[in-house]
Amino acid sequence: MTINLSGIGIDYGAILPELVVAGTAIVVLFLELFVPPDRRRWLAAVTVVGLLGALVATISLWGQNRSAFGDTVIADSLAAFFNVLLILITIATVAISPRYLEALDLDYGEYYILILGATAGMMLLAAATSLMTIFLGIELLSISLYVLSGFARTALRSQESALKYLLLGGFATGFLLYGMALIYGATGSTTLRGIAAFTTAASSNAGGNVLLLLGIGFLSVGLAFKASAAPFHMWTPDVYEGAPSIVTTFMSVATKSAAFAAIGRVFIATFPSISSRWYFPLALIAIFSLFIGNLVAITQDNLKRMLAYSGIAQAGYILLGVLPGTAQGFSATLFYVAAYSLMNFGAFAVVTAVAAGGEQTAELSHWRGLFYRRPFLATVMTIFMLSLAGIPPTVGFFAKLFVFQALVSAQIWAPLIVAVIMTIVSFYYYLRVVVIMLAAPDEAVVEKRRLGIPTSTVLGAAALATLVLGIFPAVVLDWATRAASLHF
Repeated sequence: MTINLSGIGIDYGAILPELVVAGTAIVVLFLELFVPPDRRRWLAAVTVVGLLGALVATISLWGQNRSAFGDTVIADSLAAFFNVLLILITIATVAISPRYLEALDLDYGEYYILILGATAGMMLLAAATSLMTIFLGIELLSISLYVLSGFARTALRSQESALKYLLLGGFATGFLLYGMALIYGATGSTTLRGIAAFTTAASSNAGGNVLLLLGIGFLSVGLAFKASAAPFHMWTPDVYEGAPSIVTTFMSVATKSAAFAAIGRVFIATFPSISSRWYFPLALIAIFSLFIGNLVAITQDNLKRMLAYSGIAQAGYILLGVLPGTAQGFSATLFYVAAYSLMNFGAFAVVTAVAAGGEQTAELSHWRGLFYRRPFLATVMTIFMLSLAGIPPTVGFFAKLFVFQALVSAQIWAPLIVAVIMTIVSFYYYLRVVVIMLAAPDEAVVEKRRLGIPTSTVLGAAALATLVLGIFPAVVLDWATRAASLHF
């Protein structure tokens, strides 16, 4: 018996960035056996080198449209856009990790292996054009993050967060798989191209196909869970608070980015002919996220929990760009994802830097007078808070503006009105952090140890980019527009 592989479309070049990241994880795994404990920073350096190699491999994929492995993955501008974003997030995370891990006595080599594993899963999810590869990408990133959430092995809160994430994540995976099974049963295909062809050919009947609509609904639950969108957000505040701050910094932006890559491919590229059917559920999810995220964030006295609810609200804003089902709307979503990754990573990175400096608490009362104790950290944190609130001249302002503009062009008014009102509400809790940092300290100012060059560089670059892209947003918007032109 012979097996004909000619029709599969084997093309390792299409997934070369993912292969480089996975290969780097294997290299770090073996190096960890030989590197002495006092030189584990070398593992971080090897990780960064491998990620830079993946970045180089990604650049060559820009502008291409290469389906491979039986239409299960694709190398196109959208995948390249998210690859670059995810790789840069991971490089920044690894750069600030050694100091934090050493301060909390968590400097184990498997940390970098798990980070690389999660990154590979996210990159695969961004390139996935099959229900099977979507599931593989989600599970690869999820399993890595489950372990990372409980990486502080002696901390009860960290173990609790990992358990909650694991249990709720497994529950969401059940919805995801059931939805995929129903979609396959309704369309007879597992590839997004095949599913799109079915819904287009039977557009008049597909909208009434109960099996297909149920499948889309269950699939939406699984993807909304990964995007931290309400009402599937229950895990987010507890996991963000309990997980080590460096892990929260990474997962708060990277997971959301990968989830919205999959959401764009599934809804905008695969189901445009039945957009009237999925518009209302997604609009409700966006509105719930805006309400729950912003209103509950006001009541939080813990900065990590406040940023967690802020992330839920931001997921609502990002989802608004998907509602029109147009290239303009999705390009606004991609711009928002990039802007959110920049400013939210910076905010959590400041929390990580404060914890690494010996102030291991995220209670807002402890941040009182931070401008007097750590002026650099307080300054960059102010920039990130203003950007998250959407105040010019920061990139967060244009992120909201482009999404609102897409809603106006599509004449989608109800979610737009809710978003504008909730934006005004969000000013309170974002500016509250700035006011607390500016307040006079309750005790004498104690000099803290220096940040270190990698942490200072990452925070400074993130703050500078937040301002520069707020003045010149066209650069990223142009990339987002080209990436948003989905085709299979």
